[in-house]
Amino acid sequence: MKKTILRVLAAVLSLLMLALPLSAAGESGKLQFCADGTFRLLQINDFQDSDNTNAKSLAFLNAILDKYQPDLVVLVGDQLVPGNGMTEAQMRTALANELQPMETRHIPFLYTYGNHDHDHDATLNRAGQAALYDAYAMSYATHNGPDAGTYNNVIYGSDGVTPKLNVYMMDTNEWYGNFMVSGVNEAQVQWYRATSDTLKEANGGMPLPSLVFQHIPVKEVFQFLKEVPDGTPGAVGSKFDAKKYMLDPDAIWIGDRNVMKEDIACENPAKSTGQYEAWVAQGDVIGAYFGHDHVNTFVGKTADGVIMGYNGGFGFATYGDGDERFARIYDFKENDVEHYTMQTLFYSKEVPAQEEPTTQPTTQPTTQPTTQPTTQPTTQPAPQPSGGNSDSVSSFWAKVKAFFQMIWDFWRNLFS
Repeated sequence: MKKTILRVLAAVLSLLMLALPLSAAGESGKLQFCADGTFRLLQINDFQDSDNTNAKSLAFLNAILDKYQPDLVVLVGDQLVPGNGMTEAQMRTALANELQPMETRHIPFLYTYGNHDHDHDATLNRAGQAALYDAYAMSYATHNGPDAGTYNNVIYGSDGVTPKLNVYMMDTNEWYGNFMVSGVNEAQVQWYRATSDTLKEANGGMPLPSLVFQHIPVKEVFQFLKEVPDGTPGAVGSKFDAKKYMLDPDAIWIGDRNVMKEDIACENPAKSTGQYEAWVAQGDVIGAYFGHDHVNTFVGKTADGVIMGYNGGFGFATYGDGDERFARIYDFKENDVEHYTMQTLFYSKEVPAQEEPTTQPTTQPTTQPTTQPTTQPTTQPAPQPSGGNSDSVSSFWAKVKAFFQMIWDFWRNLFS
């Protein structure tokens, strides 16, 4: 009888081990499609918080991580509160509160900077801030670009070998003049072209489908707008002229929510960065997604065939669309990555009123990073970064196996 029970328990434990999903990070540490050929990416931007992190923002984050279980999270700038008054310790705590939800769930994340992150450059420069993020095992930043916030990660097929999708994280730099943001610089564009060419060569001469995530939009977002007379209901302005604009109903709209409620802020329209022109020339960008304007949420296709647009703001410590906040998920299939789907997520739908937090979290995170930060981010060569840390993934699976071994030992001793 004892042997029969033990055999049944062994069979159950074996099935449980087989049922555990293989992480999209894979045991090799590379980002890769899941065994079923799917990959889900979650975009968050404008968390914009301090060490006293807003409880509603954290409730939103935890809710969507649990419900949608993304394979990768991209943090697209302005993770930190505006102003230059944060100490290094406060910055570390603020990021700990934002990053621990991914760390504890073993979800890889990438990040880049926004203008408000650069507000704190005097306290910690780009490399110093990167060290705070990279203290976490789930940071898959490769830092193979010209600065700490500009790099790329290749996502491989479920076989862990074949490149299927590429993600560019681009730092759009700091303020200039009267609350204007420069956008990318020439060195970043040159790096993008060179990386795109190398990936193309490695992909048999075909452009490797790529996504771009950056905080500040390119000026070509104006292709989705039309000028209207001053006083037109619903019209907004821009940061660069006295004209009024609305979304153009004749534009090619892609997104599931196309709303503009805020003046457009983009790279300096008087100075061409050449970034958009490089995307068109390279032919690899299948989507470019931005943040910064918290209440603009739209996605369209330009006359050149480039899909791009805004994701709304995420955090409650800053302004937003009333009491609504946003995130977006993107779903890919490895046999047809160019035809992906997207879905806007709403705080009001993901965190029902009866579940809203009533108290603020403590100013210290409950857990600390699994590794200690270094003063400089680790650099890795282009063009096909593996991203992440294979030791951390292997350690995770070792802990899972140890857990089931503990259960097995318990039952074996019980019936012995």
